[in-house]
This record gives sequence, structure tokens and C-alpha cells, in this order.
Amino acid sequence: MIELIPAGLVHADLLAGMHRICFAEPWSATSMAEVLALAGSEGLIAVDGASLAPAAEPPGPAGLVLWRRIFDEAEILTIAVLPPWRRQGLGARLLEAAMDSAARGGALTMFLEAAANNHAAIALYQSKGFCPVGLRKGYYGGVDGVTMSCGLDQTSVEP
Repeated sequence: MIELIPAGLVHADLLAGMHRICFAEPWSATSMAEVLALAGSEGLIAVDGASLAPAAEPPGPAGLVLWRRIFDEAEILTIAVLPPWRRQGLGARLLEAAMDSAARGGALTMFLEAAANNHAAIALYQSKGFCPVGLRKGYYGGVDGVTMSCGLDQTSVEP
């Protein structure tokens, strides 16, 4: 069973290690700490608690999402799912949790970027209502970055 727990400065090394597994140009622990220290930044770590059964392996990280909200806009800074947990809906769950939190904080729009050749990520984002709004030529080491945005659902936000 996957549990989502808040990410804090104490998790910077863990977040950097997960990022290193998932990305060719990973963020360092220092970068993670700097991002988490920014005003309006939040994060979640997906932890696989299924292994809490007796004689099982200890729980371990499965994914992460970091986002930042400033006034009525929010941005996914990074989102990653470790290989053993991919294609099981965890990326969607992390994205939805970030979108919900940003909306509760007053954000009306969320932005994110993905490498143009990351078809799985782009398909996920489109399934959650994100639409392309820009292109950054060669942004990811020669691969274009697709900027996407999505209006956040304010109807589910408590007053």
C-alpha cells in the first residue's frame, strides 16, 4: 500500500537519490533543500508500506512530487516514480495530490514541463487536463521541453 507523506528538508538526501535514479540530470541534495526552502514550496514522498507485513522488507520510497504555489499559480517542479512502481497509477496519484493541494492554497492554474520525447509523462498530463502552451527548444540536453498548463478545480476546494 502506497502512502503519501509530506517532504521536508530532512528528506533532501532521499529525494536527491530518487531523482538520480529517474533523471539523466538529477538534482543534488542541496538543490532539493533549496527548493523545499522556497516560499510556497511543498512536496510529497510516496512510500511503499505494503512491506510492513512481518518478515518483509522495510518500507521504501516509491516516488516524489515537488511543487510551488505563488498567489494564484502553481508549478510542478519535479515528479518522479521509481521503476518498480511505474505504470501502476502512482504518477497520477502524486500529480492529483499536488493539484489538489495547490488548489486548496488558492492556485487557479498549474504549470509543468516535460521532455518532448517523454510520451508517457505527456499522456499522463494530458489525461489530467494539461494542454501544451509553449516549447523550450533544446531545454533537456538537446530535447525540447513542452510547457503545459491546466486550470485547477476550485469546486472541490473547501472554503
